[in-house]
Amino acid sequence: MYKSEKKNMSIAVHPGLRRILLTTPTQESLSTIIEYQLFEQPDPPLAEDILCLLPSWEQQALAGNEVLPTLIQHIYKHCFNIKNEKMIEANLLRIRILASTPGMISFPALEIQEHLVRFLQTSDSLADLPELEVVSFSEKEIQPLTSDLTRFRLTPHSRRYIQNLFHPERREAILSVLAYIVKNYPLLSTCRQAYALMLSLDNPDIWGNHPFCVRLIANRFWDSKLRKTKEA
Repeated sequence: MYKSEKKNMSIAVHPGLRRILLTTPTQESLSTIIEYQLFEQPDPPLAEDILCLLPSWEQQALAGNEVLPTLIQHIYKHCFNIKNEKMIEANLLRIRILASTPGMISFPALEIQEHLVRFLQTSDSLADLPELEVVSFSEKEIQPLTSDLTRFRLTPHSRRYIQNLFHPERREAILSVLAYIVKNYPLLSTCRQAYALMLSLDNPDIWGNHPFCVRLIANRFWDSKLRKTKEA
């Protein structure tokens, strides 16, 4: 009983306790959030807190805050309304992956964010990196695109088809590879481009039209075609 009263008293005395604890997540603050069930507090809505904290969490993820991934997983588990917020969910996914990836960035992230278009120029060429070869597409998946890829021209129907190829598991795999490149690739220009790509992929609905994604599939198509030629 005392424990229950203590919880109610703490929340009443500190109405902004949740935001304070979320600002710079530590193992201690996460334990407090879980103990006091602060994600279940309706006011203010958790989505509002998260929106305000996303820029700070982004920087902490790039610096390697190891608690962030656990915190975000806890948010997914207990806050079902977040799953209806596509923008928030996509940003949380990127932050979780970046925070889970060992290493630290060696460039000012704010510069990439403020000049995103500039850093995205020719960034589709990152699809050619050997690190991305771990992302595979089966011949059955690519076969319907054979005609369009051979002609180097995709129809609207093919674009929609490509969109469906980038299901959540594949999107996470690609973002994980990009996060590794962001923090560990030896060429700084490539690290910057990889981070710019991650930022530009924050809307799951545009993957089918994204030049990087299309080039990734085209590469797998031509790799398969070359392999068959060699085997013939």
